[in-house]
Amino acid sequence: MNSRHAIGIHGYVFVYSITSRSSIDMIKIIREKILDYTGTDNVPAVLVGNKCDLHMQRQVSPEEGKALAAEWNCLWVEASAKHNENIDRIFDLMIAEVEKSNNPQVEDKPTCVVS
Repeated sequence: MNSRHAIGIHGYVFVYSITSRSSIDMIKIIREKILDYTGTDNVPAVLVGNKCDLHMQRQVSPEEGKALAAEWNCLWVEASAKHNENIDRIFDLMIAEVEKSNNPQVEDKPTCVVS
């Protein structure tokens, strides 16, 4: 992975396998590299725990996925590519994250008018 994988990209989908502890560790490293390349402290992203159909082989809990998403200030979902579960939702969430980053909400600040 090099900087061209991070420049001009509007959002990222970080996918780990719920059956692989090392996969969630790897996406942490990948995200850090992306942040280094972009020079930012956050990027629009969705964190996806894949292979939720293999819940009996789970090594990464939903709570751990949710906690990481909260730390990264991104959305989280579990999915199963094999069973096409939540695949559309991943893209819907990604679009929402990109739109949110492109149109940050402006705080309503009280104004004072002096005449």
